[in-house]
Amino acid sequence: MKKLILIILILILAGYVFLHGFPDAVVHWVNDHASSSQEYTDDEGDGDSAESDGQAGNSDSGKAVLTSTNDIGLTNYDGMGSKYFFTYKGQEFRAWYQTDCWTIFDSYKITNNHDMKIICQALIDVHPVHGSDLSSYRTAEDMAYEWEQHNLAYKYLPEDSPWRESAMNVDLDPQDQGRSFEEIYEDRTGQEFDLKEKVKESIKDGTFFDKVKKYLNK
Repeated sequence: MKKLILIILILILAGYVFLHGFPDAVVHWVNDHASSSQEYTDDEGDGDSAESDGQAGNSDSGKAVLTSTNDIGLTNYDGMGSKYFFTYKGQEFRAWYQTDCWTIFDSYKITNNHDMKIICQALIDVHPVHGSDLSSYRTAEDMAYEWEQHNLAYKYLPEDSPWRESAMNVDLDPQDQGRSFEEIYEDRTGQEFDLKEKVKESIKDGTFFDKVKKYLNK
């Protein structure tokens, strides 16, 4: 009976997303509930992170830790105002600026929306980025939203998808302001995002079902 209820909930959610896109609450939940194999852990309390995802670890446990833009220590290391690094939860990240575009490398490792906004604010305090109309400027909030869409792609696209690898890093430029995961996917791949097929695949391999079940059992 419980399994039937879960399946019904999955189908309802799939239908809603198909008609309306991913609600912000769902996007935030997916990003804030990283799988245990990709979580930053500090079991001994000594500040050492576990590297369990096979790609230099993941620095994020999903919990917000930042209170101001000063917390990340954004530093320009090329002396040209282009290449920067910042520190988040004990791990160093690169952020490169080219005209009207910030690129955050390994951005998929950071999943907390609150901290994303602070990081984005730190970047645009140094170099603002134009909005899609090329006259306004992007905000930390809409940049964090785009970042979350990339994280969704990294989590749920098949491993052999060429876009999944590029979704590891987020390019924050005018082009993708306000665009949903589906819109970005279709633009990058030239293919229509078939949610029904993706849901079928995730149910078949158990990933989506397990995430819903894990959430409901909390």
